[in-house]
Amino acid sequence: MPFDTIQDENRDVSRRGFLKGALLGGAALTMSSKLAMAEQMMTGRVSVRDIRSAGLKPGQVDLSLNENPNGASLHAIQAMADHLTTVNRYTRDSGDLRESLIDALAAYDRVEFEKVKPERGSRRPPPTPYIFSYSGSSEFLRLLPMAYLSREGGDVVDAEGAYSSIRRAALSISEELGVPVNATSVPLTEDYRHDLDGMLKAITPKTKIVVITNPNNPTGTLLSFEEIERFVNAVPKEVIIVIDEAYIHFGRDLNYQRAMPLAMTNDNVIVIRTFSKAYGMAAMRVGYAVCSQAIQQKLSFYMTTGFPPVLPLVAVEATAKDLYHLRQSQQVVWAFQDRCYEEFDKLGLEYIPGSGSFFMVNVRQNGTDFARELLRRRIKVAVRNRDLMPTWIRVSAGTAPETEVFLAEFKKLLSNM
Repeated sequence: MPFDTIQDENRDVSRRGFLKGALLGGAALTMSSKLAMAEQMMTGRVSVRDIRSAGLKPGQVDLSLNENPNGASLHAIQAMADHLTTVNRYTRDSGDLRESLIDALAAYDRVEFEKVKPERGSRRPPPTPYIFSYSGSSEFLRLLPMAYLSREGGDVVDAEGAYSSIRRAALSISEELGVPVNATSVPLTEDYRHDLDGMLKAITPKTKIVVITNPNNPTGTLLSFEEIERFVNAVPKEVIIVIDEAYIHFGRDLNYQRAMPLAMTNDNVIVIRTFSKAYGMAAMRVGYAVCSQAIQQKLSFYMTTGFPPVLPLVAVEATAKDLYHLRQSQQVVWAFQDRCYEEFDKLGLEYIPGSGSFFMVNVRQNGTDFARELLRRRIKVAVRNRDLMPTWIRVSAGTAPETEVFLAEFKKLLSNM
């Protein structure tokens, strides 16, 4: 069944249905352990000590780094295991793996690109809009300022209250190399979205890079394709437009049009993705981007890692095809959000119902102090935009047990402080 025709079954998840469904997916627990955990959760007696989370030591609840609580795809784990006995060899099938990976990614985004046959005797793969990084998507965010600002300098425009990696890298280049770099951060709108009109007005003849984080991190707000397309058409063609879609898989509208087509039809647009979030491959550190050959050539001059080696490659190739795992990961996030929103509504708390794998909630007191108190209870959350939103915390999605523990301690702490 095609991914986009799968019914969105558990949109309104009840507490009982949430606990049952999420526990059934917990591979780290035996069936008897799952039933015992379910009983504890229903009676409110589950504690941090009972938590057994994928990839963490027992008794830890880490909701701070937007990691995938669902764990990695079993197909990816099996693919890596199948290749462990051949790690003494240089891979012979990297070209086929690369083509298979690109085909899977293109199919998910419903895009097509012209396939070019490699020249006879050439060892290089044929050009495609896809470029990969073995340092995660963060490498692209670091290299773009280097590629476009390190020689003559220039200006960067982004959103205040958004992920600021490119801005920080640009200002660091200015300090280290002495080139003139200016960064303009345009405030978010009242509903915590990118102010694209304001960003367009902030562009000057010196502007080299404009950054859109969609969904935004940390507010989780989502721009429509039409809004971004209008913005792209209005920006001067010599300005590079970076669209960071690290969390794009967590939007609930399965018909939402993602930004890939804009990168395939505009020479100045680059769309950046990661396998760390929805695909659960954070430790593999593989990212990818879609952009023109002109941008690829500019970046490749500064890239040091090249195409991923065989184990990360087979892992991400397998997980890109595993739409069932992707769907499970989405459902865990959506169930977590719905469960927390239900409690926040009862408590009368302000929160931002975002489209990422996290949300922000206003705890009505110093957010840093609140997060520190949660950490003392072995529950880790994040504080972002503390200057702009000092009473807010950002909470990453967790499993059903993690969610119940978080909510229990959250409500205790809220009433005590």
